This record gives sequence, C-alpha cells and structure tokens, in this order.
Amino acid sequence: MAKHPRMVQYLDKVQGLLKEFPTFTIQQVPRAENTHADALASLGSALDTQFRRSIPVEHLDRPSIEEIAPIDSMQIDEDPSWQDPIIDYLVNGNLLTDKSEARKVQ
Repeated sequence: MAKHPRMVQYLDKVQGLLKEFPTFTIQQVPRAENTHADALASLGSALDTQFRRSIPVEHLDRPSIEEIAPIDSMQIDEDPSWQDPIIDYLVNGNLLTDKSEARKVQ
C-alpha cells in the first residue's frame, strides 16, 4: 500500500510490469540482513557533497514513473547474414543444396 502520491505512481508502474510475468514472489528482507541497501538509501538521501567526491552518484534526469514519448523507428537495411541458413533450418527445416554447406548448418 502506498500513501504518498509519488509512491502511488511507482506502485502502479510496478503492478503494470508484474502483469508481464507468469509468476513472481515478493519476499521481505529483514533490515539486519539488508545493510548494503540501507547504506545505499542513506547515501542517496545525503545532501553532503563530501560523499560525492569518493563515491560516484548517478542523478536521474526524470523519475522512472514518467511516461516517455515514443521514439520514431528507423529502417535498417537487411543484408543477407551468415545466420540466415541456420535460422531457416531451425525454423523451417530447410537446408542448402550444397551438401558440404548443409552439413555445416546441421
């Protein structure tokens, strides 16, 4: 359950992502067993710039809950690939006519 409006947005995002997984498990880790994450959270909320000199801290431009505008797609030329015969064999069972090359694909 989330109370703060921003945390509600994060919760909604997580619940949407969870629909993509067939199963999942949520396990609460006791604070005593989670000291690294606790220290990281403390560091993230620290305003002291002294930490930033010795520990690299990445600042996000925007929260991950913000929707991103769709990016236009770019057409990429599809040249024949060395993988094409292998994929054709695996998907369709087709082999090359050259016996030596067909054996390599197999």
